[in-house]
Amino acid sequence: MVNPDEIIGPQAGRPTLLEVDERSVTRRLDNYLRRILKGVPKSHIYRIIRDGQVRVNGGRVKPDYRLRPDDKVRIPPIRTANRESVAELDLSKVEMIQTLYEDQSILVVNKPPGIAVHGGTGLAGGIIELLRAKRYADSFLELAHRLDKDTSGCLILSKTPDCLRSLHASLRRQEESAYFHKTYHIIVVGEWQADVQEVNAPIKKARGNLVSRVIVSPSGSPARTIFQPLRRLNGFTLVEVKLMTGRMHQIRVHAASVGFPVAADRKYGNVSTNQQLARIGIKRQLLHATKIELQHPDTGVLIKIEAPLPDDFEQLMSTRSNL
Repeated sequence: MVNPDEIIGPQAGRPTLLEVDERSVTRRLDNYLRRILKGVPKSHIYRIIRDGQVRVNGGRVKPDYRLRPDDKVRIPPIRTANRESVAELDLSKVEMIQTLYEDQSILVVNKPPGIAVHGGTGLAGGIIELLRAKRYADSFLELAHRLDKDTSGCLILSKTPDCLRSLHASLRRQEESAYFHKTYHIIVVGEWQADVQEVNAPIKKARGNLVSRVIVSPSGSPARTIFQPLRRLNGFTLVEVKLMTGRMHQIRVHAASVGFPVAADRKYGNVSTNQQLARIGIKRQLLHATKIELQHPDTGVLIKIEAPLPDDFEQLMSTRSNL
């Protein structure tokens, strides 16, 4: 519920003028406001940007505007959720976040399943907020990309604005780049017989759906995924995946589109199989970001980082005959 007594601004009913700090440089305006305006619905944030109530350096900008050093952001009076209703960060979760690689510019962590990469609706915080609060309180740290809450594995964060810009550029060019590759592992329902299968099928967000879903559609954005079955598991298959483009839910949708949904995927998966998996404690889609290969933005050196398969993968591979 909204608390009408709690209003952002130096005085009730007055706008706030904020100067962008170093940590927020290159952040999108909408994401910056979501961090500043805790408890404000995302739809309301987009509305005040669209209506011109939010100004940067006195002018109107779009939600995807990238903040620059010394930008001044005008925020109108906003009613926010009662802070007592927002859970405090559970800093003990930081111990679950394993560092796979770190230098002066890049941090790569092994993201556990079940923890979001950032805070959002109903979430006090995710990986980025936990790391800032516990380990990087006085330094720049931003997500270079995202993983779904229930996806595990390699997650790249940037420790400098220049590195962040370079990583974003590499991600946009990953299909044709010889210097940026992401490899995933999934366990799918069914015994996949093909050696290698490429799925080159456009996808787009489904309209009229309250839950965020995407579908294969000729009118969608180009999406390309390469699947290589590795091991058949008596009704399941362990598959290595090369992600050639980075669309929302791409791996999950492409796998389901060729008849092999990701095991325990509640959105695109097989309901009866998911119920069987839940009985042995597997309740999240078995999707793991296993390896990242990239050319270091500062040195040009090719680095390779790997995250071991998580426990629930090993559990299904060892208990499959009990289903």
